[in-house]
Amino acid sequence: MIKLVDTACFQPTVLPGDSDYEQEDALLAAMADDAHNYLMDYWPTPPITELILAFGVGNIIALFLARLSRPLTGEMEGESELWVVVGDAPSICFETTDTPTPALALELYCCIAQDWADNILAGRSLSDSFPITAEPTIEHANMLKSRIEMYRNHYIPVAGSSDGTPV
Repeated sequence: MIKLVDTACFQPTVLPGDSDYEQEDALLAAMADDAHNYLMDYWPTPPITELILAFGVGNIIALFLARLSRPLTGEMEGESELWVVVGDAPSICFETTDTPTPALALELYCCIAQDWADNILAGRSLSDSFPITAEPTIEHANMLKSRIEMYRNHYIPVAGSSDGTPV
């Protein structure tokens, strides 16, 4: 398997026994379970060989790189790595090809989610939008846009630069 994404710029993991971070560690571990379950529910995914935390803030947003034991078939034919975003907004997975860094991946997540919300608010069809599982209501669209703004203002800037170097 060719590893496309360089994980050197990913958020460091917390060392076991570091009591200052035990709660955050537990939240991120639960979010890793959410990411794994989301992938397994989304479609029949090949076995996940690695699920690596790229960036996360417990119970708010977490970005994981999923490495698969064999390439996907179907909609994402040939992909052997996927980004998976979980948290307090809808979960989404997508290819890593054009988004090789956590900052770019989080920005793409925001664009995908904003497309869905904008289409709801404008009364347009969702047929070309990512299939977000939330009820397509104006209330949900406005809530999602609020979260997107928070992610863009507070979390993407600390996720690293678009070239992968820490900020």
